[in-house]
Amino acid sequence: MRSRHPAACALALAALLAGAALADWMQPDPSYRDALLEMRSAARDTVGQPPGAARLDTLAVALLRLGRFADAQGLFERVLAESPGDEAAAAGLGKLALFRDDRTRAESLLAIAARTDHEARLDLYALRLRRGEYAAAAELAEEAGQAGRAPLLRLLAEGDGPYAVTAGPEEATLFFVRSYPVPLVRVKLNGQSVLMAVDTGAGDLLLDNSAARRCKVTVFPEQTTTFWSGSHMAVKNALVSRLDLGGFRVERVPAGVLSLHRWSLEVNPVSEPVAGVIGLNLLRRFSPTLDFEAHRLELRRPGRVAPAAGVAGTLAPAGRVPFELWGENELMVYGSLNGGRRMALVVQSGVPGCGVGAPREVFDEVGVKPGMVARAMKGAGAWLQGRPWAQVMVPTVSVGPIVRDKVPGWSGALDPGELWRHGVRRDALLSNDFFRGQRVTLDWERRELVFEGD
Repeated sequence: MRSRHPAACALALAALLAGAALADWMQPDPSYRDALLEMRSAARDTVGQPPGAARLDTLAVALLRLGRFADAQGLFERVLAESPGDEAAAAGLGKLALFRDDRTRAESLLAIAARTDHEARLDLYALRLRRGEYAAAAELAEEAGQAGRAPLLRLLAEGDGPYAVTAGPEEATLFFVRSYPVPLVRVKLNGQSVLMAVDTGAGDLLLDNSAARRCKVTVFPEQTTTFWSGSHMAVKNALVSRLDLGGFRVERVPAGVLSLHRWSLEVNPVSEPVAGVIGLNLLRRFSPTLDFEAHRLELRRPGRVAPAAGVAGTLAPAGRVPFELWGENELMVYGSLNGGRRMALVVQSGVPGCGVGAPREVFDEVGVKPGMVARAMKGAGAWLQGRPWAQVMVPTVSVGPIVRDKVPGWSGALDPGELWRHGVRRDALLSNDFFRGQRVTLDWERRELVFEGD
């Protein structure tokens, strides 16, 4: 029977939909809530029961997924002490050692778990890449979803390996040609002068198709995926013979080739095209400082300590922020958005016009929504990932002792598929606008970001 009051029905339906939307507002997304329920269920099954490896492993894995590493580690160590061959405990402890970049311990633990544990084999693949064991990594490339990378890895295993710093001073400075919306520096790619962005969120070098052709870069037919700017994307494998950075010469530099044309227009409009992106795998060959106050990139040979900017009277010490390395080389810190819960944040310093980026679900949880005008604007994600990002303004972002107010960001800048990429929750990315006015040094030995500035 038809209703005689269609307007009343429409209002009731609108109220019902609004109520459903409000139910998730200021609440974690369903995948996080499910992980919480699993952890609580595992805790109930463990309390008051005879201790057993299976129960303890289940609880420890649930804690690990939610980033409660200290609690998870204690349980895993307890299990491994009683059952030295326990693969779940070895996999969990191996992952935590990988995050701390404790390569020796990670190797011994992951080797136990990799016999039957798929995720442990993925971690072992990442570990072999970090250690430069490219032939061994090639054996696991297909299982890691990077079968197309295997031929390049086998090539890198020959000779002296990649990223060979063959010449240069003790330290060098590259001034930013442009510092916003991303830092750009001038380098020489196979002898030709080009502009490149600096982004701790890229892995190997990234090159634009046209720049790779112009500079006679060796490009291979195989494709693989790489994590950059909040998402995984397809690239062609390549190898750069020589890259010159402020006096340093680096030879045999692995690269991924893709189209950066529209992204280049976004970051350097009406000017010289950006040829590529310098990533973390190259920066790890140095002791680097990104000085967003003096607009320069400082590169020092490993082991050399960065001079304090405060000596010159321009910047004061601000604090040290511990970091971890997830996967192959993803720089991770911990902080909070808008006073919310503790979150794992991946540091990707080259996302244009962005201080913090996250999926819409994460911004909903902390009470941040884009306005009407912001929803009509598109960010770099429209060019890189085929979907637009919406501008947001986050009232506060805190990372260790560093706190920023009114931080601009992009809703959608981290793909929802990346939230659980490493089997552990991460929520957002931290980028260029958060670091403005700061001098940031990557201290590899102490695994800290050293901040100087107000």
